[in-house]
Amino acid sequence: MDRRRLECFLALAEELHFHRAAVRCHMTQPALSQQLRALEDQLQVQLVYRNKRHVSLTRTGQVFLDEVRKILRGMDRAVAMARRTEKGEIGQLTIGVTAPALYIVFPEIVREFNKRLPDVGIVVHDMTTAEQEQALRNRTIQLGIVHPPLEDASLSCQTIATTAFHIVLSDRNPLAQRKRLAVRDLANEQFIIFPRNIGPQLYDHIISLCQGEGFSPKVILETTPAQSIIAMAAADFGIGFIASEYQLLPRPGVVFRRLSGVMPYLSLGIAYDAGDVSPAMKVFLETAQRVGAKVR
Repeated sequence: MDRRRLECFLALAEELHFHRAAVRCHMTQPALSQQLRALEDQLQVQLVYRNKRHVSLTRTGQVFLDEVRKILRGMDRAVAMARRTEKGEIGQLTIGVTAPALYIVFPEIVREFNKRLPDVGIVVHDMTTAEQEQALRNRTIQLGIVHPPLEDASLSCQTIATTAFHIVLSDRNPLAQRKRLAVRDLANEQFIIFPRNIGPQLYDHIISLCQGEGFSPKVILETTPAQSIIAMAAADFGIGFIASEYQLLPRPGVVFRRLSGVMPYLSLGIAYDAGDVSPAMKVFLETAQRVGAKVR
């Protein structure tokens, strides 16, 4: 049904005067009369009684008026929603997040993002970096919070934060007496570390740092998340690698020590397909950069 005809009928129904209704619709009085006749012909009903002195609605016109108001409000609402969707103000983002990133930066990113775009929903998947690369290629997620560098060079990745690893160890371990540790001090320890598939290149970099200091780890126990690494250190199964001060979760029986000299860093980045960036994704990327700059 033609919106213009409905607007003309609404103006006439509210003004009950052809000249005033025509002025309101920015048209001539004959043009308004033509629009009204066309609407009545389309509906095959009479909506208005009119003569030279008086204009009034028929009973049918009175009922139709209520529906016209609903229709026009609905059309306005549909247009507004379409425009807001185009601007990225409503909709949904599907995001992959690694276990460390989920704890270190994700809550703050979402909190800030929701302030800017409160009507955009977020669907979260706990995924490794490799799983996110595959999901981005398959378009099952739109963004991924990963540990760069990526193996897939076709994907874009912006680093948002870099944070040093700390060592967690049992308070019974002789190394706990030292205030700071270096990588070479860990030569005789069993390592407790995140699984390689969470961040393959980061995992390999840690091993490479050890080899650069003249040793390879004796035993590597893989576990996640940070709470599990801390718990295993408390049980004196070895020394654990914990990234970011946000993950230094207090627990009896363990101590945390900084590394000095050559040390590994955990990088956090946002991965995406540069050829398919929606307005909402752009806001999320900007928010992640701003939040990531505060990570310790």
